[in-house]
Amino acid sequence: MKIFLKKIIYFSLMFLIFLELLSFIILVTGLFKLNRFPGREIYNAISKSYSYSNKKTLLLGDSVASQIFSNNNEFDSINSLATNQAIGIAGNYFLLYNYLKKGNKIDSLVLFFIPESFGNNFSQKYTYHYFLKPFNNSNYSSLFTKDLKIQIRKINYNSFSQIPHVKISSWSPKLQSPDARNYTFLSPLSIEYLNRIKLLSLEYDFNIIIKSPPLSETKRSFVLSIDKTEILSTDLSNEFNEYFKSIYYLNNNEFVDNTHLKSPNKYFKK
Repeated sequence: MKIFLKKIIYFSLMFLIFLELLSFIILVTGLFKLNRFPGREIYNAISKSYSYSNKKTLLLGDSVASQIFSNNNEFDSINSLATNQAIGIAGNYFLLYNYLKKGNKIDSLVLFFIPESFGNNFSQKYTYHYFLKPFNNSNYSSLFTKDLKIQIRKINYNSFSQIPHVKISSWSPKLQSPDARNYTFLSPLSIEYLNRIKLLSLEYDFNIIIKSPPLSETKRSFVLSIDKTEILSTDLSNEFNEYFKSIYYLNNNEFVDNTHLKSPNKYFKK
């Protein structure tokens, strides 16, 4: 019996070692990003953020922005690093930081987000896979604020996010109880990293333009309910005032789920 148990333990250990070795190879070669791996657009944006571009306008945005300005595509005057809302304003700040530290010079930064995306405070089920796996590592640890670290520590198994077989899979732990929400529009972490983006704009001398992709008519009541005094906590009050003025609504039939567009190419020029 002891011999049998020893063999079971031995083969289990060998299997785990093989699994981690294979996962590591898949990770470092980037093979895990092939096919339909969820979050591929984030890793593509990270790669592009480390690349040189002569485009004078950089666009950051959520999944609706990505529908119109996919970071897989090239545009005449815009370089798009649009991904999805799950990486939050913090993740977008990291991309911008990479881009500027690479030596890229821009005249304008466009933040292209639907209103709900500014409410991400990293207490949602998508945070683990879409934010922790790409960004919870030594490349970005110095950019984590105290409050962001506090939020990350609340996520189950947060320290496992960089283990190869976890990182290359789509697995994420069950969501813990979400934090109480005491804001209507801008989460505390969004405010914190928007102000950091503003500081970068002063250091690197570029304009910030905040725009919303088209919204469904079903979202009009939500937008009207937003407490606009929240924007006073940012250094972007003027930009947000223009943001709300520029919002336009489309018939609900133009959307697949009241958020994402059925035919995003129709709205590229607009």
